[in-house]
Amino acid sequence: MAHCDEDLLALLALGERDATAEETLHLDSCGVCRDLLDGFRRTVAAARVDPAGAELAAPGGHNWAAIHGTLGLAPALAADPLAADAPAPAPLAIDPLAAPALAAPAPLRPSASRRRPEAPAPEDPPRTGTAGQLPRRAPWLLSAAAGILLGAAGAWTAWSVLGQSTPPAAGPAPSTAPAPGAGPTAAVIGEAVLTPLGGHSALGSALVEQLPDGTRQVVITLPEQQLAGYREVWLGSADLSRMVSLGVLGQGSQAFVVPGGLDLTAYPVLDVSDEPYDGDPAHSADSLARGKLSLRG
Repeated sequence: MAHCDEDLLALLALGERDATAEETLHLDSCGVCRDLLDGFRRTVAAARVDPAGAELAAPGGHNWAAIHGTLGLAPALAADPLAADAPAPAPLAIDPLAAPALAAPAPLRPSASRRRPEAPAPEDPPRTGTAGQLPRRAPWLLSAAAGILLGAAGAWTAWSVLGQSTPPAAGPAPSTAPAPGAGPTAAVIGEAVLTPLGGHSALGSALVEQLPDGTRQVVITLPEQQLAGYREVWLGSADLSRMVSLGVLGQGSQAFVVPGGLDLTAYPVLDVSDEPYDGDPAHSADSLARGKLSLRG
């Protein structure tokens, strides 16, 4: 059989389902898929480590120097507070008006359990292939684990320096989506008004921008709502029989890259849905807001 899909291997590593007899036979005979599954399992194990029982290595002095410079702290605080001969730090008086703003973390994408309604046709290879082809890594799993580990390291440093009674819980890594609006060189090539649906009240907007390198992005602005799930942005055909996900919408305005091979005239509907944390990548059929793109040129 062809190599196992990376989403399947991620589900097996997370323990969300057991391998079938055919999949077990393939994993026993295929070193490529077995090594990938072992790597996923190590990532899951690292992400599930209890920080309270973990033995963390003390960071070097250069880490505090970088933190001190970035936050613009007083010269009296330049000495590494974690050094063996460092005096106990005095309580810090923090001015909330002068403190740097922290970006709110974007929600993590749930694990995939079945194929999306329809995927775009860009340059990426298919997820399954003939023998000898390497399956692609599941980026959401690796990104989630990296965000947890980095968040734990940052929380441990803050706790050690500021003297909090208990270390704060690690959260997901901040979103790395492009900043809304690429500046004066970005050309607006389309727009839409996002009208609330299904008893929801948030009214939003969308801009389609083209960057100097030809990349297109959709900038979504939709007020935050109290939801049990998370918000996901979709492009759909006029009759909504075909839909392509652009990603998870966090707080405030957010930009999403449009796949290079996607024809916006064939997918003119912008839809924002409320998605439950059920591991199903398909559209939930619960739309918060929707609008039709008006393309220019």
